[in-house]
Amino acid sequence: MAFGLSVVDFAVVTCVASAFALYRLFSVPSHLRHIPTVPLLPLLYSYFSGEVEEQRIKRLVLPFAEKKDTSVVLVFCLGDWMVQVLDPKVGKQLLESPHVRKQPQPADMLLWRLIGRNNVFMSDGAMWKRQSRIMHDALKQTTPVHVFADLARTTMGILGDGGRVRWNDLTNRYTLDAVGTTVIGYDFQALKHPHGSFVRRYHDVMAAIASPAYVVFPKLERWLPRRGVRKMVDDFVADFVGLINEKKLSPGNDVLTFMFDEPEMTEDEYRDNSIVTFIGGHDTTAGALSTSVYFLARDPALQARVRAEVLAALGPEEPRAAHYAATPLLNAVIRESLRHNTPTNITVPRVADVPLDVGGWAVPPGTPMALHMCAAHHNARVFPRPDAFAPERFLREEDGAATLDGLGGGGAWVSFGLGARRCPAKNFSLYEQRVLISMLLREYRWTLPEDSVHRDFLKNGFSAFALSLPEKLDIDFVRIGEKPVPSPV
Repeated sequence: MAFGLSVVDFAVVTCVASAFALYRLFSVPSHLRHIPTVPLLPLLYSYFSGEVEEQRIKRLVLPFAEKKDTSVVLVFCLGDWMVQVLDPKVGKQLLESPHVRKQPQPADMLLWRLIGRNNVFMSDGAMWKRQSRIMHDALKQTTPVHVFADLARTTMGILGDGGRVRWNDLTNRYTLDAVGTTVIGYDFQALKHPHGSFVRRYHDVMAAIASPAYVVFPKLERWLPRRGVRKMVDDFVADFVGLINEKKLSPGNDVLTFMFDEPEMTEDEYRDNSIVTFIGGHDTTAGALSTSVYFLARDPALQARVRAEVLAALGPEEPRAAHYAATPLLNAVIRESLRHNTPTNITVPRVADVPLDVGGWAVPPGTPMALHMCAAHHNARVFPRPDAFAPERFLREEDGAATLDGLGGGGAWVSFGLGARRCPAKNFSLYEQRVLISMLLREYRWTLPEDSVHRDFLKNGFSAFALSLPEKLDIDFVRIGEKPVPSPV
């Protein structure tokens, strides 16, 4: 053996080196040990068992923070120790600080290979300001309520006279068509052809990327590269670029066409913004629609009240944006759904080049920091009775005023982020949800099956990217005025 080491000696040295590397990886850095640290072993067990983000937060992080009387904790996340903020007020101070910037994400992680870095989600500084303005202007020019209504009619055509429906699958297809036609200007026809090649390949790519081990330890992508998955990602991106090139030859009334009118946008920016909007614009809204319909299914009395409000506001008319100023209960149900099952759980991490005071804790320069929106929404100090579904939290406020019964709301509601950095597609998503739910209420009543896996509480599927996406959500629909249709066995 080289250097005179025996096989046994070499094995011992290798084991010692590996143990030291693991110790360096998992030990809390000395300069962060003053911050309350969520115990590591339960976290690792949670990650590798596939526990979903919102359950991990409720089971581990929030009880720990309550015991330590803190709104700021240190968590092992994405292969690093990260400061997570659990209070929206502290989060607002963090995100609006002039000293913070987006943390560059590991180049090895395949999610960033897919969505790129030159988009409004990941960029910073002058690039972000320019892209943010362009995205806001483009989205402002198209609030396509009529497109949402057409897609809602297609959805109801699939529902027919009712029966049992895998609702989370249908909402995914509805939102995929919505973002395709209005943002990219391409009809994926996911509602009519759910097994179309592009849709199937997208889901295959997302499933392939979402390996818990590679999310917990992004460096695995460097040590044990998944070349086949990498090729899947690159091929999908190449096909998406093909869609963009088609759109240049055939402009229309969509967000991508409006972006083409901006001379400062580069080809990389067109590509990255199109892909990140496609991914973020339909998964999150699909999860929100699943959540709202679920809670209305569980509470027939609330469903009846919202239906009466919708019928009074819309009548038989084609939905228009102006109608929804007269539907405060519907709006409150949607907002409470977004609070209760926050579609995107955590913000992109930030770092600062100077020391910061974050919620009373000194955070050294270069430390990853993020607002955990799900934790903020289930923080009992912010939202009393956080596990209750209580739309009345939002009945007496519009973006800031005090709410009914002190249940919390207003500025504490961070489903779309905070301040200038909040999601530019907020209104787009809210109208997409309002239109489908209101049109369903005019035509159907629905309930949760007795044997539903969601009978006790709403269960999300595993998402490596901290999204809250209900799975296996079956709903029983009955067309109003029709006799119940027997559900398939």
